[in-house]
Amino acid sequence: MKFSGVPSGALKFTSVPNVVFSELLPLMDDLAQVHVALHVFYLLSQKKGSPRYVTFDELRGDTTLMHALDFKSEKLKRGLEKAVTCGALLQLEADSAAWYFFNTPESRKAFEKIRNGELKLAKNVSFLEADAVETPNIFKLYEQQIGPLNPIIVEELKEAESEYPPDVILDAFRIAAENNARSWKYVSKILLDWTRKHKHEKTRRPSSRERRPSITGKLADVAKSK
Repeated sequence: MKFSGVPSGALKFTSVPNVVFSELLPLMDDLAQVHVALHVFYLLSQKKGSPRYVTFDELRGDTTLMHALDFKSEKLKRGLEKAVTCGALLQLEADSAAWYFFNTPESRKAFEKIRNGELKLAKNVSFLEADAVETPNIFKLYEQQIGPLNPIIVEELKEAESEYPPDVILDAFRIAAENNARSWKYVSKILLDWTRKHKHEKTRRPSSRERRPSITGKLADVAKSK
């Protein structure tokens, strides 16, 4: 695939400090590290509020980034680790999740407040509207991971798009890529397995234990003793 060039017309821009190019990039020796750091800068520019941060799950679910990393979680983890080590990003572990900040004076102050329990992120960061970041549709995913479209596959993709939720389709392509099985046959099998499992969960009769009414209050102790 070849870049077709910057298009004409009104364009959106991502602001990156000059020091990133003059001092930070020369410190980076891993392509995954570069991909991750620059994409984090991009994602943070799509947010508003203070402080701005991204989570590991956000990055892992970002199709554009993961496509650049061959949909390999180990590359994402390595890129993040090296980006933190070289000082591009700040990392905070909280609530069983990893949060990443661009290493700016504002982020460093917020980072310390968060660690000291003086600041709660959930109340201080908000996201732009959902359409601010483009989410690849099933056709884009196919072109990125499998190859050029043709009339027959387009019809199959249309049918799948109408049948499955977008997040399920995205996960199916991600799983196929992680298993180095870049074919529509493999992706469609994952989707079919999801349908079977989902249908089974809807039609499965609850077990006798699940059908048993729950007992609360004083009677709960009596029931436990039997």
